[in-house]
Amino acid sequence: MLTGVLFLGVALFIGSCSDDRDDIVETAWNIEEFAVQASQWTWSAANGRWESVKQLEYIDEFIYENGAVIGYVYLGTQNVNEIQVQLPYVKSYLVENDQGQHVDFTETVGYEFSHLTNRVTFYIEPSDGVRDNEAAVNYNFRIVMIW
Repeated sequence: MLTGVLFLGVALFIGSCSDDRDDIVETAWNIEEFAVQASQWTWSAANGRWESVKQLEYIDEFIYENGAVIGYVYLGTQNVNEIQVQLPYVKSYLVENDQGQHVDFTETVGYEFSHLTNRVTFYIEPSDGVRDNEAAVNYNFRIVMIW
């Protein structure tokens, strides 16, 4: 019986020490930074939002189907009070309308991308869909792709 237990223990030990590395999957990532100047935003009447389209060099069908693409926007002043916020970034304001009433207004900063065109579209979308030229300001974005 001792011989059987010893044999079984050795067999399990040898079987667990295989050289097969096919079960190890390494993670890869790519990070792309984008600066969108106020003058680079264009108003899309069809979507009711400001848009800026940039080339997203690394995206492919594999990353699109099997990976993760995470967008961020930097807020504040670099090396002073800068923070990084995951997109979409939604900010609500209390603004005064033409009748002097205070109303809630929400602005969404977000992104969408396509592996078919290798492009990312950043956008600033007002809740009321009305074009406000003051909304098109400088933003710095970060796209992280993990697969």
